[in-house]
Amino acid sequence: MFKWDVVAVEPKKDFTLLLTFAKGKKRLFDCKKYLLEKPYAQKLKDIDFFMGAKADHFTVAWSDDLDIAPEYLYEKSVAVK
Repeated sequence: MFKWDVVAVEPKKDFTLLLTFAKGKKRLFDCKKYLLEKPYAQKLKDIDFFMGAKADHFTVAWSDDLDIAPEYLYEKSVAVK
């Protein structure tokens, strides 16, 4: 297991993701800052769709065609105590 493997995700109404990585590290990823303006991520602007985020195969996914690389999530998130 790599340090950036996502084992749990909790989507928040403010378009952030509370992530739990391998070994229990918790980090917060701000989708507003990194994703919402990207053409491939337009579906995420729908809060109901966004709230359907799930941990899947050690990353965060919403559907078969929309997920985020776990190392990107780890690199762009901030530690949470």
